[in-house]
Amino acid sequence: MKFTLRFWIGIILLTTNQPIGWAAMVACNAIAINKQDIFFTYLGFAFYALTWGMLGLGILLAGPEGIRYSRLLLKKAWGYFIRFFKRQKG
Repeated sequence: MKFTLRFWIGIILLTTNQPIGWAAMVACNAIAINKQDIFFTYLGFAFYALTWGMLGLGILLAGPEGIRYSRLLLKKAWGYFIRFFKRQKG
């Protein structure tokens, strides 16, 4: 089965929304602490909220099959991540 560009854009949105959201929160809060300005915390929350939009759009574009495929990709990535750090530790 050949997947469309729409499907792949949905997969990208589904697999990247959480890492982008959490990285934005961490980075913006670090800036907020450094500059002692709460504006950057609010900015981090705004970026995080946008990633929920990315999730919704990804679901619409990829559909049920895309959700299953993105879960598979994320499980594989998480497995590689865990094995990498276990090797580094031991």
